[in-house]
Order: sequence, then structure tokens, then C-alpha cells
Amino acid sequence: MDIHHETVSSLLQAIQAENPVISSYMLDDSMDNHALFDCLRSHYQEIMKRDFPTAWAYYTGEDRNEAAFFRLTWRAFAFIRIMDYLDHEGSSYVDGNLQGQTVVSNPIALTRKLFRGEPCEVHLDFILDVLHLLRQLNGKEIQDIPSRSQVIEWMDRHPSGLDPEVVAWREKNKRRIMVLLVERIRKENSGAKASATYRFKEGLDDADALRQVEKWWNEDRFHLRYAVRSTAEVNRYLDSSVDAQTLRIMGDAEERGIPVFATPYFLSLIDTRPVSEREHPFADEALRSYLFYSQDLVDEFGNINAWEKEDVVEPGKPNEAGWILPSHNIHRRYPNVAIFIPDTMGRACGGLCAYCQRMYDFQNGRFNFDLDKLRPKKTWSEILHESMVYFRTDPFLEDILITGGDALMSSVSSLKQVLDAVLKMARDKKRDNEVRLPEERLAEFRRVRLGTKLPIYLPQRVTKELVAVLEQFRLDAKEIGISQCIIQTHFSSAMEVSVDSAKAVRRLLDAGWAVTNQEVFTVAASRRGHTAKLRQVLNDIGVLPYYTFTVKGFKENRELFANNPRSMQEQNEEKSIGRVDYRYHSTLRSFIADAPNMVEHIESIRSADEVPFLATDRNTINLPGVGKSNTYRTIGLTSDGRRILEFEFDHTRPHSLVIEKMGSVVIIESKSVAHYLRQLQQMGEDPAEYASIWGYSAGRLEARSTVFEGMSK
Repeated sequence: MDIHHETVSSLLQAIQAENPVISSYMLDDSMDNHALFDCLRSHYQEIMKRDFPTAWAYYTGEDRNEAAFFRLTWRAFAFIRIMDYLDHEGSSYVDGNLQGQTVVSNPIALTRKLFRGEPCEVHLDFILDVLHLLRQLNGKEIQDIPSRSQVIEWMDRHPSGLDPEVVAWREKNKRRIMVLLVERIRKENSGAKASATYRFKEGLDDADALRQVEKWWNEDRFHLRYAVRSTAEVNRYLDSSVDAQTLRIMGDAEERGIPVFATPYFLSLIDTRPVSEREHPFADEALRSYLFYSQDLVDEFGNINAWEKEDVVEPGKPNEAGWILPSHNIHRRYPNVAIFIPDTMGRACGGLCAYCQRMYDFQNGRFNFDLDKLRPKKTWSEILHESMVYFRTDPFLEDILITGGDALMSSVSSLKQVLDAVLKMARDKKRDNEVRLPEERLAEFRRVRLGTKLPIYLPQRVTKELVAVLEQFRLDAKEIGISQCIIQTHFSSAMEVSVDSAKAVRRLLDAGWAVTNQEVFTVAASRRGHTAKLRQVLNDIGVLPYYTFTVKGFKENRELFANNPRSMQEQNEEKSIGRVDYRYHSTLRSFIADAPNMVEHIESIRSADEVPFLATDRNTINLPGVGKSNTYRTIGLTSDGRRILEFEFDHTRPHSLVIEKMGSVVIIESKSVAHYLRQLQQMGEDPAEYASIWGYSAGRLEARSTVFEGMSK
């Protein structure tokens, strides 16, 4: 046993004292394990039928709809969980966190061994999870829903990038980085790496050189040209503030082949002051968590398995979701929407997020930050044409998400080429239908989306030239029935919302493109009130929250992963104060079509309904093969305290026949709840404020907000 004996003993004594009946069963020598399991099953079944009939009906499947789920009490969830443990006791599962090793869920047998003092290899985190389950079961631990004022207090702990004091210290960062850029450009001007565009005139003094760099700072190409590509340079641009352990891990990452790429702009957002001098010591932690790599990522790189198995494409062969695709440029999970990844600079990003699933592609050499090599090749026009034929002739597709990489990393001319091709495809598909019988007509395109993180990494990219292309496309698209043009971006912290990013969003809205957000719910982003504050600040600048995603991936993303119970806790205890009253739902439906007035539309509902933000997003996770869901039950527990979750697919949307037959998917979390709480404590959080997390052993995917009515992904 790898834990301190006294701690284990005290916990076991508490469990036995609080659960005398269960303890007597566990210590009964006349019963072997199978007899014990039957005894416990009968014991809990009797209680559930008598005292918790709703829970019994839900457990057996007699009544398992959404309404039934929300009628379940806090203790009822514990009874369902322990019955699920008994049903799956001894079951084996392939653990992607352990490179495909098989793990066995036997929490009942392990608990019995602990009670009897028999040798067994378990972690303290396992015992803690069992302790809290039994306390929920016997009513010792209850659900204490925080008040609205408490949630707002948590929100107020987290600053925004628009706060005056944040703007001030970031301006100082910018000035310091600009001085470094002057030095770099002067050095390059005298060598072979000199830029034809970014060079100083002969005799230019430092003051004028600094003014010139300040002008260039507003150009996206400048930031890409002078992006930092090494750990040493990252540390230099961050004023030598990176700690020794992080430097070592980042250095190891470089040696393993993990790219380093950060724009000067993004580095200016990081607080380099000593922790003791910061108004909010961990305010930029969410940004740091995807800028710097973890030891787990370094160790796993080279052996990372694709989490989203449907993204593994072999042309001509069905993917995990059953779709036959022409090339790696198209990814698909659902009948009515597909992802399109152009072979352009859009395969790159404005920065590399540590949690990104594209690490799988970086690992295999498909993606990189060699921007010159990513320019369109001669064969690209043929691939683009072939891809558009696929969209045009498919009977179900009506929604295209152009991403990468990052859709806005493509040059304006390349992006225009793609959008023109999409427009032609949609127009041709509509014309094709005119000569078909009504029952033979194919789905016509109604929605075009661009996936990008450049408003966070490189807001300078949203230029007048780009906006003009987007605006013209929207006008042309509207004429052929495409009613929704949407930018999907990825803010994960209110600290990412800067003056520059707010301006970029404003330009996109003025072009008629609605802006929605998909947050990645990392450990840092999952702190109490953090996501609620993000929703509020995004609403302020006209962005509609769309999804709050649990971090996907296996052990490589363990340090960033916030356990699924925390997602459910946030949904029920924090996001709930922003739920919009039903009487405003019809009003919400018109928002997407009137993007230029989005700020005013959002504020009208917030004021009328007296809510701090519009909770239009769904807390969810992208599951291997089956797409998004948050409908799950905890069916097992590993010996190191990691929960085993069984997810159903999203029953509110269409799926392929392959997914419907699959029915469910099992996920083993990459760490225990106790591990997660220890991480929060290291960020200055009080674990006691998260006490109810232990009880969130089941979840239900929320209904889609009416503001996105008709959206298909």
C-alpha cells in the first residue's frame, strides 16, 4: 500500500463507525465475495424500493427520461451509484491512460479487504471516494447549493483582461517585449535572416525604432514572423520569470519534438511580476496552463492515441462513426454536419495549446508551424473540388465547420477561395434539388462556421481586408438560404478578453457574423466562479457561450483535466444563476441573425431577467466515436481512485446507425477527484468550497439553448 498507515486506519475506522450494517456484512466470514455482493444488492434494493422508488425506477430503466433524472434526490444518486458498482463488480476495461492496459473495477471487493485488514494495493484516493459515497448514502453529506450572492462573490475573485489594472500591467509587458523585438530586428537586419518587410532604416535611433515596432505590433504578420519558438526565448520574453521545473519540462518537450510557438502579443498577456506583487496571484493560470506543457504530455508524446476516433480517416473506409470520407480533410460524426480542414496555412494555429487534440497530428507530422510549407500546394485545388463534391452530393449535410488548425490562419486569399467554393457548392446543391422530386431532395446548406482561436492568440488577424471578405460572403450566402454565419472561438478565461480581442469581436459582429464560444474546462478554468465570470465578460462584448468542454484526451492531458463531476457541479451550482426564463426564449431565437446588434440583444435579456449572464452553453465532453454528451453514470472505481463513467450519446440529435447501435461508451478518468482537489488547493483554492463534487456521480446533458435552435453541432 503506497499510503500512510495511520491515515488509512483513521479513514477506515470512520467508515466502519458510520456504517455498522455494511461493516457487519463486510466482516462476515460465512460469506464469500459473491454471497456478499448478493447480500448488498438485496439490502440496497429493499431500501430503494421502499424509500426511493423514483431512484429505483431510474436505476432499472422503467423511468429514465430527463424529468425523472431531475426528480432524483442527493441520496438517490448514491444508491444508484452503489448498485451500478455491484452490477459491474469484476468488470474489465481497456484504460487509454495506461496505453491500453486492462483495469478491473472491484471497489466492493477491495473495500472488504481493507475492512478485514487483508493485503491490497489501493491508493488513499480510492478510500476517500468510498468514504464520501457512503456518507452521501447514509445522509451524512448533503448537497448544499450555493446562493446567487455566493456565486457572484466567486465571480468577483477573477479579474478580466478589460479591467484597468490588468490593462496597465499588460501595457508595461508590451513595452518590455517591444524593446526585445527592437534588439532582435537589429540583429537580424545585419544577417541572413533579415526580413524584407520588417527592417529598420539606416541610422534609426532606439526611440524611433520602438515607435516603428509599435506600428508593426498591430499587424498579424509581424507577430507570426517574430513568434517565439523556443523555451529559452519564451522565458526571455516573460522577463525570466519561468520557474526552473517548468523550464526543464519545456526543454524536454522540445527535445521530444513538441513545438513551441507563441506570439509576442500572447506573451504580453502573461503576468510576469512576482506572485507577492500581483493583485490576483493566479489570475492568468488558465493561460499559463495551455502555454506550458506538463510532464505527462512530454512522457506520452510519440504514443498519444487519437481520443476522437472518428477523426482517424482512411479514405474510402468507414470511420469510427460509420462515415466514408474522401480524405483527411473531412471529419464527420453526425449526419447533418461535417468538419472541413483545408490544406492551407489553416492547418497551423496562432499558438499551440497544451491540451489540443491536434497533438496527435503534430506527433505524426501532419501539422506543424513551418508556415511556408503549409501554403497551398498545386494539388490543393483538386482536393478542394473533391471535398465540395462530397458536401454537394451528401443527402444529409447542411452545416459545414471550417477549422484546422485555425480557419483564420489561412491567408485572406486562401480563405476567400475556400468560402467561394463553399458558396458555389451550396448554390449548386440548391439548384440540383430543383430538378428532383420532393422526396428525393437533399438537405440544403443553412449554416457556415469558422473555428478559430485567433481572437485570443492574434486578434490583429481580424483586419479590414478579412472582414470585407467575411461580410461579402454573408451577403451572398443569405441569398441562397444560408441563414447563419458563425465564428466559433475558444476563450477559456476572462483574462483572455483584452482590449484588442474585444475590438476583433466587434469587427466580426459588424460583418454580420455571430460569435460563439467553446470554453475548454481545464483545472484552472474550473475554479469556483471562473467560468461564470467568463460568460459574463463574453456577453459584455457580444459573444454567446456555446459549449463548456471537459478536457479530452488520456494521460497526456491529466494535469489539465477537470473531472466530470466538477463539470456537473458547475452546471448545477454556478451556471444556474444565468438560466434564462422561458418567456424570453422566443426572443433569443432572433439573435444569431442580427449579429451587429448582439451586445444590445444580450443586455436586453440580462436586464429584463436580472441575470448576470446568459447561460446559453452546454457543459459537455467530446466522446470517442459518439460525439458530445454529458449523460453518464459512474459504474466503477479503479484501485487508485479514478472513476469509470458510462456515457450515453446525445439523444436530442440525429446520429449514424453505427452510433445508435453502439449505445454507450465507457471512459476511465485520468485522475481521481482527490487529485483534482489537491491541484485546486495548489492554486490557492479552498477544497471545502467544492465539497459537493464527490456526490456528482451521474449527469444529464442539458437541452440546447433556443438561441442556437437548429444548430447541429
